[in-house]
Amino acid sequence: MTVSESPQATLLLSGQDVRSVLTWPDTISAVGDSFRAAATGGILQPAAAQVGMATGSLHLKAGGLLDPALLSVKANLRPDAARALGVILVFDPDQVTLRAVLDSADVTAYRTAATAVVAARALGAEDGCSVAVLGTGRVAGGFLDALPHEVKVGAFHVWGRDRERAERLARAAGRPVPVHVHDTPGAAAAQADVVVTCTPSRSPLVSAADLREGALLLAMGADSPGKRELAPDVLADAVIVADDPEAVTRVGEVAFHPNGSAGAVLGDLGSVITGAVALPGDAGRTRRVVFDSVGIAFVDTAMAALVLRTAQARGLGTPFHFAPAAAGAGQ
Repeated sequence: MTVSESPQATLLLSGQDVRSVLTWPDTISAVGDSFRAAATGGILQPAAAQVGMATGSLHLKAGGLLDPALLSVKANLRPDAARALGVILVFDPDQVTLRAVLDSADVTAYRTAATAVVAARALGAEDGCSVAVLGTGRVAGGFLDALPHEVKVGAFHVWGRDRERAERLARAAGRPVPVHVHDTPGAAAAQADVVVTCTPSRSPLVSAADLREGALLLAMGADSPGKRELAPDVLADAVIVADDPEAVTRVGEVAFHPNGSAGAVLGDLGSVITGAVALPGDAGRTRRVVFDSVGIAFVDTAMAALVLRTAQARGLGTPFHFAPAAAGAGQ
C-alpha cells in the first residue's frame, strides 16, 4: 500500500455539479457494468444498515469496486414526509485518500431509475411494450426519461396519489412516447406489460388480478422495513430476481412472500445479466417476473466513480483539505 506524501485534495461536488455531469446513457452503462462486475468478482462485499426514527430512517451503505479501486460510504436521511438528503464519501484504498464528497440525492435517484432500466432489459422487456409507472417522484420521472434509451416503449401509463402531480409528470419534457394518467394503480397496471413501482407505500398497490399474464414488475420502492408495494399473490408464483438477494428477505418485497422468504429468490441481477443464472422458460410468458430492489452499495460506488471522473475532466467541484499536510505524513 502506498500512502501519498502530499495528501490529495478532496473534491466537494454539489447537487448541481452531480446533475451537470450525469446523462442517462452513461448512467445506464455504469449501472449495468457494476452488476456485471458483481457477478464476476469485481466488487468488495457491500454492507448496509438502517437507523430507525419516529419520522423516517437513516440509511447507510458501504461498498467498493476493484477496478477502479474505490470505496464508497453513503449516508441518506430518509424522512417519511420530506425529500431525502445525504452524502457519499469516496475513498481511494490504495492511496488512502478521501477522493470526494458528493451530494447523494441525485446519485440515488439516477442509479435507482437506471437500475430499473437495466433490470427491464435483462428480464425481458421488449420493444413496443406498454409500461406502467406507479409513483410521481424523482425516480418515476427519471425512469420515464431513461427507459426509452434502452427499450422502444409503446406507451406509458402513470398513476400517483396526487393526480395533479401525475398530470405534470405526464406533460414533462415533451416526451415522444404517449403518457396516460390513471385514477388507480390497478387501472394503470392493467394496461401494461411492464410495471415499475417507486413509492414509499406501506400497503400493497397492485394485486395479481390487476396484472397481465407474464407481466414484468420492477419493485423499486420497498427499501425499509414495513414498506411494500406488491400484494402477496403477486409474489406467490412469480420468478423473483433481486439486486441484493439477502437484503430483500428483510426489507424488500420478498419479506412479505406468502410462502416465506427462504428460497424465494432465483438469483441476483448480475448473474442473470452475465448468463450465470437463466430464467425459466415460462418466465414472462405464463409466469410473471418480479425484480425486487432495495439498493446496493457497489452501484453507488460505480455512480460515484462516474461522477468523479467526469467532474474532474470538466474542472467541476471545489477542492479542499481537512487539514494541512503534516510533517512526516505517510511514515
